[in-house]
Amino acid sequence: MRPLASFPLRAAALAALATVAALAAGCAVPVTRVTRVVDEPPHYAPAPAWDRYGSVTRIEEVQTSAQLTGGGAVLGGLVGGVVGNQFGHGGGRAAMTALGVFGGAVVGNTAERNQAAAASSRYYRVFVRFDDGERREFDYSDLAGLHNGERVRLHDGALQRG
Repeated sequence: MRPLASFPLRAAALAALATVAALAAGCAVPVTRVTRVVDEPPHYAPAPAWDRYGSVTRIEEVQTSAQLTGGGAVLGGLVGGVVGNQFGHGGGRAAMTALGVFGGAVVGNTAERNQAAAASSRYYRVFVRFDDGERREFDYSDLAGLHNGERVRLHDGALQRG
């Protein structure tokens, strides 16, 4: 048989353990997992295409071009100076550095100018006044023979001769 003194001690230890467990459970953050099922959106029949008619009121040629910043010349001059400094001794080294700076600046400026020319583009902005009075603009890379005063129709977001 066990002594009676050990039962209250054991009961107190169990009570303390239960209290700690209850407090720990109260501090715990519940984990909630949400599983989201995304169904495919419903398929609707396409809206019937309707055409709008109007006239070309104006056509503008729009040129875009990149501006030269001078960064090519500066960067080219720095690189040219570093390369030029690797050659010669004494006064010759200074001359080679100066020549490298000048040559690098010329090459860098030319490279920047070529890049700006490649980035420039041309497109046409077509202004249309529709029969209901609304005015809109459309941008095209090619006019395909379209000219001022011509009747057009808007079909599926694109102008067509009408």
